[in-house]
Amino acid sequence: MSIRGLIFIVLIGTVYPATFSPAADPNSAESHTLPDVTVTAPGEYGYMTLPERDLLERPFTESPGLETSTSVVDREDIEQTHAYSIVDAMNYIPGAWTETRGRKEKSLFSIRGQRYPYTGYLIDGAWFREFQEISYYLSAANFDRIDVVRSSSALLLGPGGITGMVNLIPRSYTEKETQLETLYGTHNTLRGNITHGEAGEKYNYGISAGYFHTDGSSHMNARENMTNLYGRFEYALSDDLTFSWVNFSLIGDRELKLAEPPATVALQTRHDSFDPMYAYVTVAKLRHDPGDGGATEILGNYGGRRFDGRRIGNADWLEEDYEYGVSFIHSQELTENNTLRYGALYNRWLSPTGKRFYAGRPGDIRTYSGVIADDHDFGRLDTSIGYRYTREHIQEFGGLNVEGTLVRNADPIEDDWGDPLHGVNLGASYELTSDVSLFGNVAWGQLAGQPGMLTTDGDRPGTEDRYKLDLGVKKDIDGFGVASLTGFFVRQENAALLTGTTVIVGTEEIAVFDENDRKNYGVEVEVQTNRFENGLQFFGNVTAMRTKRTYPGGWDTDNEVPEFVLGGGASYIYQKYEFLVFAKHLSRYENERFLPAGSPPAPLGDFVDLGAQVTYKHDKNTEFYVRAENVTDDEYSTVAGYPVDGTLFYAGFIKRFQ
Repeated sequence: MSIRGLIFIVLIGTVYPATFSPAADPNSAESHTLPDVTVTAPGEYGYMTLPERDLLERPFTESPGLETSTSVVDREDIEQTHAYSIVDAMNYIPGAWTETRGRKEKSLFSIRGQRYPYTGYLIDGAWFREFQEISYYLSAANFDRIDVVRSSSALLLGPGGITGMVNLIPRSYTEKETQLETLYGTHNTLRGNITHGEAGEKYNYGISAGYFHTDGSSHMNARENMTNLYGRFEYALSDDLTFSWVNFSLIGDRELKLAEPPATVALQTRHDSFDPMYAYVTVAKLRHDPGDGGATEILGNYGGRRFDGRRIGNADWLEEDYEYGVSFIHSQELTENNTLRYGALYNRWLSPTGKRFYAGRPGDIRTYSGVIADDHDFGRLDTSIGYRYTREHIQEFGGLNVEGTLVRNADPIEDDWGDPLHGVNLGASYELTSDVSLFGNVAWGQLAGQPGMLTTDGDRPGTEDRYKLDLGVKKDIDGFGVASLTGFFVRQENAALLTGTTVIVGTEEIAVFDENDRKNYGVEVEVQTNRFENGLQFFGNVTAMRTKRTYPGGWDTDNEVPEFVLGGGASYIYQKYEFLVFAKHLSRYENERFLPAGSPPAPLGDFVDLGAQVTYKHDKNTEFYVRAENVTDDEYSTVAGYPVDGTLFYAGFIKRFQ
């Protein structure tokens, strides 16, 4: 760990997820249950309370043993930190690692060092196969809550739970409210967003329109424009039947930032852009809750993306893909203390043009999945056991390498039924005392080699087996807040891992995968205080982990994964002012992504990104704020060739009408 990292720990103290909301009620018998999260109004003293574990109201709730491995970013957190995108909003949760670069997938978000594939996404319980290309533009202002299962043991949320899952809960309204927010800052960055919502006896709705622009780094081909549109409508068709429909639209254009040395020369000189670029996501949900101990949710979802690619000196190209799916989940109370849940999912993803590194090679993948789980409440002890079955049918898929470019000499995959994939999950929570709870979860699951990955033999990697363990303890500290300690372990067998070598195809360097074993283990410490009488509140988290993998000579450290991830901050309220400091530390790691063939790995990470914000609350509906990011002007990169821009300054204004 670096000296800056140690200083950071001293400054921030101990740890908790990215929230300044008040802490959990130490007197609540249900304080050990998973979220939703209810908080007091910002600035008021009190406790955050977790509601009783309700599997009828929230049927996608994961194992009770995963509570200390679950983070919640709620509306108060998003508004207090003025997060633009959902990736920004998750920046300070334990183990969060965002790799930022100038390619089409601008930001890749992962947790606890688990990648390939990266963390999966859902909107209101509907699973999407493709999401990484829009997550860094999807406005956080349109969500009430972001639930992040940091463990790779998510089961109920979908077939992608083996690398962690993010469930985005759209914003809903209980009363009439209109909010206007604007921001201006470095690189001629301009952001504006207006939201409006109302609620009646049987309905509520919300609409939103936002705009983002930045010139980006000077002379680096980094201009971006994006319009965010949002709409959600919910209506009670009867006493036991509710319909909701949510829509997101992204419309804009973007230049792909030029790389800097030591990245390959091609990325330093290639002037790429997408103009225009469109994305549309919609989820319709029908919820039946007759009040007889059973509840059913039926979901239909669609996502479409179209990117018109342009490169100076080359012909234009089109990247288009879309997906649609249907799913259901049913919760049934078999007895007062025993609940059975089961569900099924179908998803079809198509790309008639191919996209990213396999542009020009069509793709068509269908996913079939089913899940069943049984939960039993024995009073202080809650238990859960579940099983998921998944199978993929690849009707067609062109050559793809997730680290490089199109593999032109690779034969496309056609009419390939993948092996059946299984997952088993067993977890429990135990209320040891009124203020101390224990958590444990053990799981095993399988992951198919991602389409387009190639081994040194030119084949697609086989099926991976993962064994996962989470153990946690949480204590509510009277008059202070809440603290937790979580240990985790992941063992991967026959995993598709980078070999550290590349092959040349034309002028491109192509990374090659191999089938090896890997293990990742560590601890997470989290602390969050309530708001003290002097106006001070703070949070922080430390994730310390080791990652090893097999090489030709045996087991060795995987230097491509950082060993420490820290996040934290403090809030101080004085009269009408709130002073906020926040920090992020990522220890040193390295990799060869985007480097010329034969180059040694580039050193990355090893930074402390400090930020500060001052907010003046003129009244409860009017706020002005100024914000600085990377105030120490630390020079660092999370991906070789794409360093941060230095210190960034912003000023903003919020006005609410009620």
